Amino acid sequence: MAITLGTFGSGLDIESIVKALVDADIAPKTNSLDRRETGLKAELSAVGSLKSVLSDLDKSLADLGDGSAFDLLSIDTPAAVDILQTGSPSVGQYSIEVDSLAASQVLATQGFTSSSTVVGSGTLSISVGTPTYANGASSGNYTGFSAASGKTATITLDSSNNTVSGIRDAVNAAKIGITASLVVDGSQTRLLFTADDTGAATAISITSSDAALAQLTHGYSSGAFSSSLTEARTPADASFKLNGLSLTNASNNITGLVDGLDFTLKKTTTSAESILIAKDTAGIEAKVKGFVDSYNTYQTTLSSLMDYQDAAGALSGDSTARRVQSAIRAQTTGVVALAGNAFTALSDLGVTSDQNGQLSLKSSDFQAALSQNADDLKTFFAGTTTISGLSDNTDATGLADLLKTSIDTYINSSTGMLISRENRIDAAIDDIADDRLDVVARMQSLEERYTKQFTAMDTLVGQLQGTSDFLTNQMDAIKAAANREVGSK
Repeated sequence: MAITLGTFGSGLDIESIVKALVDADIAPKTNSLDRRETGLKAELSAVGSLKSVLSDLDKSLADLGDGSAFDLLSIDTPAAVDILQTGSPSVGQYSIEVDSLAASQVLATQGFTSSSTVVGSGTLSISVGTPTYANGASSGNYTGFSAASGKTATITLDSSNNTVSGIRDAVNAAKIGITASLVVDGSQTRLLFTADDTGAATAISITSSDAALAQLTHGYSSGAFSSSLTEARTPADASFKLNGLSLTNASNNITGLVDGLDFTLKKTTTSAESILIAKDTAGIEAKVKGFVDSYNTYQTTLSSLMDYQDAAGALSGDSTARRVQSAIRAQTTGVVALAGNAFTALSDLGVTSDQNGQLSLKSSDFQAALSQNADDLKTFFAGTTTISGLSDNTDATGLADLLKTSIDTYINSSTGMLISRENRIDAAIDDIADDRLDVVARMQSLEERYTKQFTAMDTLVGQLQGTSDFLTNQMDAIKAAANREVGSK
């Protein structure tokens, strides 16, 4: 039969008493740790929120700070071309007329019964390069051929690879700029040889001195041209006119055709078509509006974090938060000193601040400023640039640069004040975890001590109770014997 503490002797519930005493001792310490941990976690969350909105504000300044936001263009192109902006081209109007597109050569064999049909054994010499044609033509029989460097291979065909599919695989394995493939033509299979690149200088030459492979040849060899292949497509350069100037290119993708613009020719035209390149004023305004929106989000978040009446106000009265608020506000609403610049403050651009520190952008005023002096507006945000006397060749005097420098003070990954703050809070939370282990150790020690003390007390009370019962029984026996004696007389 199991004996529970307190079921004999004193009759007290020792387990409950010990628990109550231990709880009374550690409860204040646990509650204190809970309060500290809750406060630190709220502070950590608040610092993280502030860091996040500052980071978003910093990102909204990137295109403004390097000036690329003000190089946005609106490019109106015809269906015949695609244009990609890669730099800062001049605005203006161009005309383009596409006479022909660049093409890669395609050669086709006769039909074979299947892909496993044996074609023949021997050696094929394959090349990619520049052919010459009779009478200065741009297609037809070769009268000469100049292979490009690194674009020649010799393929040996034997019983291991002399089938239609085997030849395909061998040509592809050579990797010289020719792709071989199989196509089904009715009930037969044909081999296609396609040059990987377009242009007149990417023609294919396939020659062989083995009669068994004559059906695969298309090239100039030993002073003569021979071909058993069908030329399904002739290699050709693109031919087009830009502003009336006749031009050619080996590819339909033309890098830097106009400074800062890449062109892709898509189809031929029947006449000249217009390309209009203009400032993307709506896109530029959207970039500035993005900064305004990010600033307002930052301002709203910071105000909430600093408001002692707000449930999220974990940074109320916080000195770092006040420094952030003061620094960013001063940069945003202050004067930007740029010699000779038409703009000195955001208000000159139609960006104003209300009594709560929220910014708003008036589109008509901004567009007027952009129209009147786009270069100065760009400089207001991006600053000026010099070519000597500075280690980074840049004068960081624009509003975006100044703001980014201030923000970096707080969110820089190695030296930022908010990053350091987070690290200190994390360390303090770790210390609380260690303190909790100490509390657990104390609780176990108290339980052990109190249990021993009360167990000893309960044992002593049990022993005293046993002695009392014995004495009582003895007295009762003496009394009973005396009563019997008196009765016998």
